[in-house]
Amino acid sequence: MDCEVEAEATSISAPAPVDKSLFSPEVTCFPQRAALLKSMLNFLKRAIQHSGIAEALRNLLHGSFVPSMRHIVSNAEYYGPSLFMLTTDVISGYVFSEPSLLSTLQENGLTDVILYALLVKDVPPTKEVVSSLPNVFTALCLNHNGLEAFVALKPFDRLFKIFLSPDYL
Repeated sequence: MDCEVEAEATSISAPAPVDKSLFSPEVTCFPQRAALLKSMLNFLKRAIQHSGIAEALRNLLHGSFVPSMRHIVSNAEYYGPSLFMLTTDVISGYVFSEPSLLSTLQENGLTDVILYALLVKDVPPTKEVVSSLPNVFTALCLNHNGLEAFVALKPFDRLFKIFLSPDYL
């Protein structure tokens, strides 16, 4: 996946800037590109769970994995709820398989972008995304820094509003 992120996400309230002129509400990812991304993410999701490959996947953090995941999560309206959910599932699986690397993901700003996308922006209105929220939040809150970032956003009012929104019915 070839994408560039112009600036690091330095805080939860300010994810990496993206040129919004490239993405309008009517513009979405090409179906062929979305299918390719979905296949790649499904492979990563399964590979992370396989014990024989887990050691090799530790090097993902040194390549374009983190900026690519950050880009997909921060542009959920472009990539769609399916790729958004699959990306958060891959990240959750990665954290659960290698909990010691959660702090590295936090330093790279990936967890902040996920929390921002889920708790500040509107969650993509699909039942799959909403049902994956507990798993994602559990993965991001495995250490003290993750829990503090989660609590700082006062998530419960926002999450309970999902049940009252007509978009999620």
